[in-house]
Amino acid sequence: MSLKVYYASDIHGSDRLWRKFVNAGAFYEVDVLVMGGDITGKAVVPIIRSQDGLRVPEMIGDRVASDTELGALETQIRNRGFYPYLTTDDELAEAHGDPAAVTALFNRAMADSVRRWLQLAEERLQGTGARLYVMLGNDDEPELQEVLDASPLHVSCEDLAVDLGEEIQMLSCGHANPTPWNSPREMPEAALAEHLERLVADLKDPSHSIFNLHVPPKGTALDQAPELDQSLKPVVRGGAIAMAPAGSASVRALIERYQPLVALHGHIHESRGMTKIGRTVCINPGSEYADGVLHGALLVLDRKKGLRNHQLVSG
Repeated sequence: MSLKVYYASDIHGSDRLWRKFVNAGAFYEVDVLVMGGDITGKAVVPIIRSQDGLRVPEMIGDRVASDTELGALETQIRNRGFYPYLTTDDELAEAHGDPAAVTALFNRAMADSVRRWLQLAEERLQGTGARLYVMLGNDDEPELQEVLDASPLHVSCEDLAVDLGEEIQMLSCGHANPTPWNSPREMPEAALAEHLERLVADLKDPSHSIFNLHVPPKGTALDQAPELDQSLKPVVRGGAIAMAPAGSASVRALIERYQPLVALHGHIHESRGMTKIGRTVCINPGSEYADGVLHGALLVLDRKKGLRNHQLVSG
């Protein structure tokens, strides 16, 4: 017997990528699907209704669309990782004067989107035997944990020791070390190290486990991100964007200490690849969510040999 796992991360609200992710279960004939965090989009896109028709400057420029195009516009917006909102000029002007209302609208749109995604997963995975686990990342609002917890699929995996089969458990943590963006779920390195140690304590055998850690280990091929100046603009040296490590020292120390079978990471979109820390295979499939490309990792494990096979896949 063996355990087949498909892992992806950082789809940032893209409906197209979520559908691809769920469909990967049947395509690769996996036992377990794992979504490793940063699942939500970054903005609401207004669709402004007027007497002339529909205006969506962010998507179609100055062109005015007809009501028959509403569905297609909403799909286009969702596939690019944003949230469509049908409104009027008057309502939009009023909302601009009420930041609290804008935040509430955005949070509601995120929660509604995740609920729709989980309903789709329930329909697509029914009868397949595949299990789904979803974790929030550092960019996701903590309140969305309630949406995951309410799913009848029991998808929540963060801060839990999850039994995957073949006597293999999975540890999951979606928090990140501090970033320049002050995202919702960050921890100082010392606090992150303590948190990770508490999670490891729940595992029967850390060396025979999967570490599902949103942020990659520092100083590897998996955590190279554009270096930023004080204004948060990329630093250019010699005509090229300079890269710098942005991963977590605490995550690296944890992997070095416990040597799990495999460590799965996201967070740094540009650093798609695989590396080893000791005997542990560390994987970051990367992300090109804005282009509609789903990057993932396919793993085959069993209780005797551990990690038997692993590869990066795209589609």
